[in-house]
Amino acid sequence: MKNHLVWILLLGNLNFAHAQMKFIKGQERSMQQILADAKAKNQIIFVDVYATWCGPCKWMDEHTFADARVVEKFNKQFVNFKVDGDTSEGQVVRNLYKVGAYPTYLFIAPEGKVLHRIEGVMPSQMLMDEADFAAKRATTN
Repeated sequence: MKNHLVWILLLGNLNFAHAQMKFIKGQERSMQQILADAKAKNQIIFVDVYATWCGPCKWMDEHTFADARVVEKFNKQFVNFKVDGDTSEGQVVRNLYKVGAYPTYLFIAPEGKVLHRIEGVMPSQMLMDEADFAAKRATTN
């Protein structure tokens, strides 16, 4: 009986240990504040421009952004910013960076220059490869 209780407790704790991407939300901070944060940390900004009604956006949240490899890489290397394109802050980002589709992902240098832009659903490895490409562009510019 004690062994069963230990297993139940361990399995229950696994749910809480599930890694998640640390996104700063558009309703918490503005794009200008995110740029200042990135400049202070000397990190590239990863921006997820999404909509609450967007099916592909939800798929990315449930699959790619939940992948432990993606979580580890993005939480370590980027300032992650998630903004609903249908909100007032989302409109600012959409206009500033000419976003016309959901989901759109932007890799932005701390100065505000877009290093790389991608759209749509992608598996974990592809997103990590795109992140590596953006990081290389940052070092060559």
